[in-house]
Amino acid sequence: MRIPLSRVAPPLAALLLGACTTSEGDGPGRLATNDDPGYSASGAEVIETGADGLPRYRLRADKVRQDPATGTVALEGVDMTVSRPGADRWRVQAERGDLPADARRVTLQGDVRLESEALRIRTATLAYDLQSNRVAAPGEVRFEMAGRTLEADGLEADLDSQQAKLGSRVHGRFTP
Repeated sequence: MRIPLSRVAPPLAALLLGACTTSEGDGPGRLATNDDPGYSASGAEVIETGADGLPRYRLRADKVRQDPATGTVALEGVDMTVSRPGADRWRVQAERGDLPADARRVTLQGDVRLESEALRIRTATLAYDLQSNRVAAPGEVRFEMAGRTLEADGLEADLDSQQAKLGSRVHGRFTP
């Protein structure tokens, strides 16, 4: 299943279902009531495009499940590619994640891997702001780059400018 998202996306549920209605039948575009079970899918792919029509990100998940009360989408088996003009392409993989209805950020949990051509980052939890291309990880983080390893507790990074702020307990290993 492939789902294109426009730059100004209506609720993700409306894109997947064509339109959603309340139990009273108030019409398309309305958020569902508690009687609405939301949606679920297997092997889903969400594609958001920029103003230029090119994909900004492609998010694939083995399973997706929407909470109709909040519009948040629970993801299992996440594999996402983020592309921005003039910036590195990033691939993100995780066991599970949550995508709010506005699709502006994704929170990932469980063996999270964030990779570019030159850098690999591993952590247990990662918040990815898809609008600003910034990431944050509150716990242990491991960086691997060209034979070098760096570990820290906590990370805030701007992937476009390739600048990162590390938290505490920074340990590195650099081999020639």
